[in-house]
Amino acid sequence: MQKQKQKRLRWDRIAMVGGVALVAAYGLAAVVPDGQDYDGADSEGRVASVLAPEDVLEEVTEGVYAAPIMVQERAEPEKAKEIPVRSTIESAAVGPAPSGPLPRKGIAPCSCSKYTMKLARNPYTQHQKRARSLPGSFFVKNDSELQAGFGRGDLVRVPTVGKGYHLDRLTHSEPFLLPAAFDVLKEMASRFHKAMDGTSDEGASIRITSLTRTQSQQRKLRRRNANAFNGQSTHNYGASFDVAFIDRPNETVKCGGPSWALQSILQDMQKNGQILVIPEGNCMHITPRNS
Repeated sequence: MQKQKQKRLRWDRIAMVGGVALVAAYGLAAVVPDGQDYDGADSEGRVASVLAPEDVLEEVTEGVYAAPIMVQERAEPEKAKEIPVRSTIESAAVGPAPSGPLPRKGIAPCSCSKYTMKLARNPYTQHQKRARSLPGSFFVKNDSELQAGFGRGDLVRVPTVGKGYHLDRLTHSEPFLLPAAFDVLKEMASRFHKAMDGTSDEGASIRITSLTRTQSQQRKLRRRNANAFNGQSTHNYGASFDVAFIDRPNETVKCGGPSWALQSILQDMQKNGQILVIPEGNCMHITPRNS
């Protein structure tokens, strides 16, 4: 009788232990997500890195627990992507020069002004006197007179791009000049192009920022720019043009060589009596001296 009682007690203990183990197993199953193990892999061994980085950030922000392994697995691909991006940037810096017309976006031009070039200043009265005496010179009052002067041959149209120069986006002038002024522009730009040809600065180009203005354009410019002449400017006669910049074809071309070349050319032409120059705060104002 005593032995039978002891056997019953042992079976009771076994049943109790089994019940505790069963309850523990259910509790553990509730902690681990369905189909996912502790090591962050699903039942097929694939890493549980299915959320986009922004999705993980959203869940953490909202206070929902995100397993550290998921953030870690996402961080590694992000780091791996940084290498080709940096390599692309570095190779672009030493790659071929960009194509297309000047000026080029992202490449700062070289300034042409009294602060960057040393040239003697010819009084504006000399510019005015010469502007009125050049062959075919007349005061361009409006668009009708501008077109009439072009039709007569007193004014010539300046191409947007030429050897060694290009025109800026003109907002207060028109692409016309007296033939004498255009001849000076072409000689200056052609000599500059020749100076750059075959050097490390090849491709640099002079930017022409202002040519012939009508009377109304001069008045509008005066309202925006206090330095603009208040009256009959030499630009109103088609006799003058402004050089404000030298545009570079790429970042490897520095300003020293092109700026020195243009300064030397203008000094030579001024010394030889070909041009009158006023070095201004933002450009070089140039008028023909001989015709």
